[in-house]
Amino acid sequence: MISNLRPITPVDEFEQACIKANLNNKEQKIIDHIRYVGVFTQPSLTKDLKLESKPPILSVLCEICRKIGNHMPEHFSNIREWSKEINEHKVKWDGDLVCSLAWNKDGERLSPENGTCLYHTFAVHKELFQGLD
Repeated sequence: MISNLRPITPVDEFEQACIKANLNNKEQKIIDHIRYVGVFTQPSLTKDLKLESKPPILSVLCEICRKIGNHMPEHFSNIREWSKEINEHKVKWDGDLVCSLAWNKDGERLSPENGTCLYHTFAVHKELFQGLD
């Protein structure tokens, strides 16, 4: 399980960064949906939003996160460093700005590689979740 804590996203700064990033309708819809549903897989997100399979939605999410991250550079830099630290291959994933791979109660990532589910399962960061609003 992750031993180092994730940098908590300042919600007001995130909201302002989203505005400044000037996301298009599709990009904003992706962020809003993730923040509303809380937990998703690549296939579920593609299906729910009726998106094409190419480019892969997780790649699109990374591009969106970079746009947002440009307007909160210190936090985004901290997230990228944390992302690299927790990755078993020491590779950062820019999508960690909004969500991360979910873990089960046994401390295993929810992923096909771990034999815990069919698809990589992601959870939005708690402070960004809006499903109960």
